[in-house]
Amino acid sequence: MAVQQGSRVTTIGGIDAIVNRDRANHLNCRKGQVLAFVASRSPWWELLLYGALGSTYDIYRHCYRRKGYRWDFPAPYVRDDDLAALGWFSGHQAKADLDEVRDALPEYLANDQPVLFMAPRADFAYWVDFMRRHGTIESEYRELHSYLVCGLSTDRQTVLIVDNTTDNHEYTSFLIPMADLAAGYAREPERWFTDCQTLLRVGEPDLPELAVRYHRVVAGYTDRFELYDIIADSLPAERAAIAETYRTPAVNSLALLAGSRGMFCRFLRRTSHSPQVLARYEQLTAAVGAVQERVGRYHGGGADVSLDELHRRLQGLRVREEQAARLLREDLHRTPVTFHDAEG
Repeated sequence: MAVQQGSRVTTIGGIDAIVNRDRANHLNCRKGQVLAFVASRSPWWELLLYGALGSTYDIYRHCYRRKGYRWDFPAPYVRDDDLAALGWFSGHQAKADLDEVRDALPEYLANDQPVLFMAPRADFAYWVDFMRRHGTIESEYRELHSYLVCGLSTDRQTVLIVDNTTDNHEYTSFLIPMADLAAGYAREPERWFTDCQTLLRVGEPDLPELAVRYHRVVAGYTDRFELYDIIADSLPAERAAIAETYRTPAVNSLALLAGSRGMFCRFLRRTSHSPQVLARYEQLTAAVGAVQERVGRYHGGGADVSLDELHRRLQGLRVREEQAARLLREDLHRTPVTFHDAEG
């Protein structure tokens, strides 16, 4: 979409530095966008990931009991209270109308603050194209998505949205006519401009407080990792009952496991934990990702993947998790964690 002649788009600073930090594509859209933006401005962003291991029971409850996807899982990291400890202000408004958004955008963007809001995916042509390419079932087209507004034309008739609907899930810019936003809002106003948010860096990170929070997480980490056994038991029934691989609880669970452990590795690299702890979690992350790929092939009918193989691999993952968690607790018990800068 071209901007009208005589007008130009003014953006917040550094939008080229907004890159995808979630290579496993497991976070919900809002958390992924917040993480990408904060990481473009803060050298300490990995500290937001101290709670990434989370509870595998919570993953089971979300994917198996609630039939939820990886993208709507309430991950216990990239949270507002941790953003505050990192030195960021996160402002929220539950619902806005079109006029409020039009009036507020120039001031926020001039203050170098992005604006995020929720709206139906099907009201954006680039999202419809993405969903068609990736085989999204049509009944899901109008689900809500978070939009990250980073620019506005001087005539206020075009907004610049940064989104990761590329095939490699990397962020890129889309110029969207304000008229498209108005048309979508008129069609379904109650579902437009919900969960509005803006972000602003206001200080330096409180490293001692973040260390206390991390110690608290590890002290209470008593996971038994039964989820791996549940996944193994569910595979045949899921292949028979669910056509689309992305909808299966097993694949969603494994994506959340691979993504969260990968995020935890990024946190560990900024800590004083022993190299052995980091190596153990890096090996675990790679192993979970490999099993996720094999499970996807099994669900798609791949003849080179057997159920016995997957059972063995999943049992091995549970053992790896137990060993890594034990080593983590022992290491933290020996020496309280400290953080170092990105250069080490």
